[in-house]
Amino acid sequence: MTTFIKAEEQNYSLYNYVNMLNSEIDMIEEQNKTIEAEIKRHEELGEMTEKEKDQMRQQQKKQLMELEDQMKEKDNQIKTIENQMITIKNFVWNMVDNFKKSHFFLSVAQNAQYDEDTVFNENNVVLYLAELEEYISLFITYLAYKQENPDAAISSLNLEKMGIKEFDKRHMEIEAPSSTEVNIMNDDLETEDEVTTDPKQLYKRFEDLWTKDNPSGSVAPGQGKKY
Repeated sequence: MTTFIKAEEQNYSLYNYVNMLNSEIDMIEEQNKTIEAEIKRHEELGEMTEKEKDQMRQQQKKQLMELEDQMKEKDNQIKTIENQMITIKNFVWNMVDNFKKSHFFLSVAQNAQYDEDTVFNENNVVLYLAELEEYISLFITYLAYKQENPDAAISSLNLEKMGIKEFDKRHMEIEAPSSTEVNIMNDDLETEDEVTTDPKQLYKRFEDLWTKDNPSGSVAPGQGKKY
């Protein structure tokens, strides 16, 4: 058994060594291909005339100048975007500060920290603008209530994200309930034929159902509060 284990260990070591040699062989072959391509290119350059070499130099200089112009253009675009981000940051900072002074409070977004070293970029600009968006939404709702707008509660909804209503669709296919579902609904009614419409009776029924479903004595939602 000991001899067998040692033989297996030696075989495993040899297997790893062979794999390492194969990797080195592949790497050397790639290097040989690269060297051969370089040799071929130098041979072609050696066979070129001085006129062809001069044309190639001019072509490479032209490509280099084009690349430098593209880099300068990109640098100018980056600087322009950075300046725009600084301007946006100052406006957003001023607006958020005024909202805070007006006693508007966030409930969804997080309060962002602003200082002279704050920089807007593609990673954090959404977080800063989310705070301002909620403040603006609250302000729109506030103005709607102040103007006694009947739709004040939904005045800050994003209408672009609301689903399209199919007003022309008049017919709806409604499946009749099965006999089992009818029996379940009848059991839920607890043999009460009359429909309760009085708010006090409805709330009393709600409390009774809550007590029935929650025997542990937990308080029903709304109990103990004055409205």
